[in-house]
Amino acid sequence: MPIRNHIYNITQTLTSTPGFVYGTANELNQLADDEAYPCIFMYPLQSIELSPAINGSVSNTFTVYLEFLFKTSFDQYTADNETYVSQALHLANEFLVKTARYTDGPARHFKVMAGSKAKCLPVYNKYDVNTTGVSLNLTLQTLGFENYN
Repeated sequence: MPIRNHIYNITQTLTSTPGFVYGTANELNQLADDEAYPCIFMYPLQSIELSPAINGSVSNTFTVYLEFLFKTSFDQYTADNETYVSQALHLANEFLVKTARYTDGPARHFKVMAGSKAKCLPVYNKYDVNTTGVSLNLTLQTLGFENYN
């Protein structure tokens, strides 16, 4: 199953049940007009690192870029949008916790890579529809190794 589908499954377990959209920046800008908010926007995978192991298996590490967004008015100042940033940060925190617990079958699917690789930044006045929230740049490692004979 593609990583996008796993991320979608995790977003559907979040408390506020946000919408989910996947695509390039241009696609997301077009799709943003018709979405219900809050919404999580996922960009295509940033990078994939393949890690071969001695036992003939391979582990994959993915960098994902997500935005947790709320629809805002065009006439709002940045200070008026701080409540949306706080709510989006809460969603991003819940996402991280649920990602670490996410199972695909009998075991956890991802290892959340702790440390400086999980970066969250405020996002203001994004897309033509005007949204505010936070972006999350996160590195995930799959725990299921693939063996090849």
